[in-house]
Amino acid sequence: MLDKSIQVGIVGLGMIGGSIAKSLTKKGYKVFADDLDKNSLSSALSEGSIDGFLEDLNCNNNFILILTVPILSAGKELLKNKELISKALLVSDALSVKGFLREEIDRNKISTKNFVLSHPIAGSEKSGYINSKEDLFKNKIAVVTKLQDSSKTAIDMCNGLWDLLGAKTINLNTEDHDKYFSKTSHLPHLIAFALISMISKSDQIQKDTFTGGGLKDFTRIASSDPKMWEDIFLSNQINILEALKRFKSELGELEKLIEDKDSDKINQFIEDAKKFRDSMI
Repeated sequence: MLDKSIQVGIVGLGMIGGSIAKSLTKKGYKVFADDLDKNSLSSALSEGSIDGFLEDLNCNNNFILILTVPILSAGKELLKNKELISKALLVSDALSVKGFLREEIDRNKISTKNFVLSHPIAGSEKSGYINSKEDLFKNKIAVVTKLQDSSKTAIDMCNGLWDLLGAKTINLNTEDHDKYFSKTSHLPHLIAFALISMISKSDQIQKDTFTGGGLKDFTRIASSDPKMWEDIFLSNQINILEALKRFKSELGELEKLIEDKDSDKINQFIEDAKKFRDSMI
């Protein structure tokens, strides 16, 4: 649990940053934020989701700092906030790729003693402060990634932060994090974007007439923010391409079974997939 006297600084007030702000202010913490979208900042201030802008935070008193910016903007924000970072009790994030962020921390020669990375598994196809909500993290998972020099105090504080926000924490190192999420999050988005792109180029398909619930459920995530996913694809490129290679292999196997009209093996392929999917529910 974080002491109520600890201020919270948030860099990036989109859906994730805004939800953190709303939850913590509701619990009585003083929250200060920065965002390129000044309308989001004004809305958050007028709604009482934040107590002021990041420059209003008193860095002579205890505070933590959370980065919730687009991944490829992380380096610029680290450099911009380098002085604040050096004084914070904890610096964490909510970014979807950890290896790239770690490289940016090292490139900017920033001490990692007070750094503990984190990734709440609570996103959706929606984005922006307008879609933030106070209980976004309730009963969700937050992945916590300690760095080599992370202090025990910072680690405990990061775990306490997510517990306060209602999430359960699990630990992963940077390499495993990026490999796992390339398969379970990044690849599914890539496939959804590609499928919708293919369908959009088909003259024979009328989008309102021939698109049922299955397609809409499967491709819901294709409505996600383009800039955010451009950043993710580029910053986790190696892992995503490896996952895509393995997916193509699975597609190739199923394609061959269909070409051969091998009904038994087609059925077994689908049955194996169904069993695994059902075990996830």
